[in-house]
Amino acid sequence: MTKVWKLQDTEELLANSSNGSFSCITIQTFIMMPLNASSPSQPLFIMAAFLGVVICGTIFYQTNQPVSETRIVLNPYSSVDWSSSGHYKAALHVHTLQSDGYHMLEDVVHAYRDAGFTILAITDHDWNYPNARVGWGHVPEEEASPYPKEPKPENFPANTTWPWTDYGGPAPEAVDMVGIEAAELTFRHHINSYFTDYGVWYERTGSEAPYGGIVNEENVEIWEDDQLFDIRESGGIAILDHPGLSQSHGFWDRKPLYWYIERFNTHSPDYLIGMEVTNTDRTADLQLRENYDEGLWDQLLAHFMPERPVWGFGTDDMHRLDDVRDSHTVFLLDEHTEEAVRDAMKTGQFYFTKSTLRLNFFDDKMSLFPSIESIFVDNDAGSISIEAGNYDTIHWISAPESADPINDYKTSDQPWPLGTIVHEGETIHYRDVQGINNYLRAEIIREEEGELYRTFTNPFGLINTD
Repeated sequence: MTKVWKLQDTEELLANSSNGSFSCITIQTFIMMPLNASSPSQPLFIMAAFLGVVICGTIFYQTNQPVSETRIVLNPYSSVDWSSSGHYKAALHVHTLQSDGYHMLEDVVHAYRDAGFTILAITDHDWNYPNARVGWGHVPEEEASPYPKEPKPENFPANTTWPWTDYGGPAPEAVDMVGIEAAELTFRHHINSYFTDYGVWYERTGSEAPYGGIVNEENVEIWEDDQLFDIRESGGIAILDHPGLSQSHGFWDRKPLYWYIERFNTHSPDYLIGMEVTNTDRTADLQLRENYDEGLWDQLLAHFMPERPVWGFGTDDMHRLDDVRDSHTVFLLDEHTEEAVRDAMKTGQFYFTKSTLRLNFFDDKMSLFPSIESIFVDNDAGSISIEAGNYDTIHWISAPESADPINDYKTSDQPWPLGTIVHEGETIHYRDVQGINNYLRAEIIREEEGELYRTFTNPFGLINTD
């Protein structure tokens, strides 16, 4: 039986149906859907639909009447108890002097804790030696990090900045934080790895490395797929970083849409869980480069949902604390533990934020983003409702009108059509709104003094049982 990424169990699906029965077509679509298929085509699916019988292990269920309707089959917030679950602010892409950041780990940890963060992943690059900024003349030599101490970690300098206590920082529990062992893999497309000590370091193959590629001990070239498989084997999970980073950077090579489709086709959501959506800034001409990453996200959701979710993450990619991108992720947890954070990352049980500001952690107050108080999915009524605060409007977004490129992905900040705004308001009746395809996501928006503050949900997966 093909693995199902996230689906309510059969008993819950039956209990939630409006007439005591549930469409065998809906259930069979997900049980028999081959991995990464865009539409059901299995003979067994057709047979089950015709007979009205669903086979789930040893469970047999027959409907009394045909059901044909659109339903939510993937809800990343289905396990959230909105009356009791905590909202935990997380920074998942952060650098220190251990790679190309400007600050000691201890200073970074305390700055984020003072700013209200309770989950922190230090993602130092795997290709930098410590104190890169000292070598580049950006940080005085007297402020250099003395870490790691001897003996050096086995995979130095590709080691993670973990445990924090080995690098002059506090233990996470001492400052009431969940710390995540992590790294930013920097050879080729950048990848954030979490819950693993994996890092890549081979002798550089030329003056352009790591941007020109690397080879392993057997002189075999290493690619992104190799790294992702290694993350899987080491027990970690991964997301793809800042896809729309400008081609003007000598170390960056933008990828076409099909490249991302191939990666998410090749790698299971058990370990390749999503992508950064908000690790972006305004370009010099004030166009929002975020259209690149958001457009890519919507294109991938249109291709993969609901069978294969691609969760969106908000990150600040901090290098210096006086110039921080105003973006973060908020996890919805019953327990403030590493295991709970990992589970939420894999199931999409979080939302994320982005404003048009950059912050100074030493002086600025943290932004007041639109808040999410609750999300309620009612498949009987065919609706999703969001109770929110501090906002002006809520946009509901579904698939782009086309997957055809509209501009050159190498040079344009909007190479693909963006997701389609299909509705505005707290509640969407998804059976009545035109233009909805295989997913919905919400953006909760406030504009104040010329700045834009947005809170993003993860996508809800829909299927039409016609």
